[in-house]
Amino acid sequence: MKKTQDPGLYNTFQLPVRLMIVLKISLGLITFVSANVSAQVVSNYNNRETATSEIAKIQGDVIEDPVEVGIGGDIRPERGYRTKAESAYEWHAHMFWESRYVTEGRDNLSGKSLVSLSTEFSIDGFSIVPWIADGVDTNYEEFNLNVIYANELTTSLVLYTGYNYIHSRPYGARDDDNEINLDFAYQWLKHISVFASVYYSFEAKGSFMETSIKHNGALNEKIRYSLQGILGVNAKYVSDGHNGLNHFQLRAQASYHSGRQIELYTFVGYNLAINPEPSKYVGDEQLKDFSWSGIGLTYLF
Repeated sequence: MKKTQDPGLYNTFQLPVRLMIVLKISLGLITFVSANVSAQVVSNYNNRETATSEIAKIQGDVIEDPVEVGIGGDIRPERGYRTKAESAYEWHAHMFWESRYVTEGRDNLSGKSLVSLSTEFSIDGFSIVPWIADGVDTNYEEFNLNVIYANELTTSLVLYTGYNYIHSRPYGARDDDNEINLDFAYQWLKHISVFASVYYSFEAKGSFMETSIKHNGALNEKIRYSLQGILGVNAKYVSDGHNGLNHFQLRAQASYHSGRQIELYTFVGYNLAINPEPSKYVGDEQLKDFSWSGIGLTYLF
């Protein structure tokens, strides 16, 4: 649907007061949890030098060439320990259930849940990532085929360039799209990384941008966690939605490596809509404040 120009476009780039409050709270939470968890992990080891070495080995997971599918079909770098484990097996699969299907800050299925299945293949520096999903109690199907190439610009900065073919069947209709994307992953501090992503839709003739900061940690060798804050900006990607600042999200994720071949993981998230105008833009009707969660597992064959 063709978008009507938003006369308040430039005003949308002024952060709302409640968004600033959420940002301050999230950064404070990350700092607090990081300090307390690190102290707890170290206290569990008799030898402090051994503890430091083990924690670094467990937590050093941000910059890796292989990629995988995460929440809502997002592509993200694989963690180091998972990459090492997967290399011993010929094939692996990720299965996931999410209470909502959330992309671009929107509850795409109006509160209905989504189940998905994905895997990854690496060939000469390229990652090929198929992803299939099906709506629960709703007539929705989607298939994504991602091709990603990683280029290590520095020891701390990696550039991902990619192409994604999207085929979906919303409520019996057929929709196809082709997208290209650029993603940067920067290891800012030992356990904190910064990500920036922009993807362009040839169907919508528009782009969407996200920036995020993420803290990765570990309670022990089997249990890991992450805290992440994400800010999204619409630039005609959601063609019938408002342009400019779009949403802010907080996500907390935990995983448990229960055995040699199985990893269980879960997440909770909160989406904060920024300047939605559903009375003016149809594409903003699903841009709301809401929470959602998910559970999944990775199995190595």
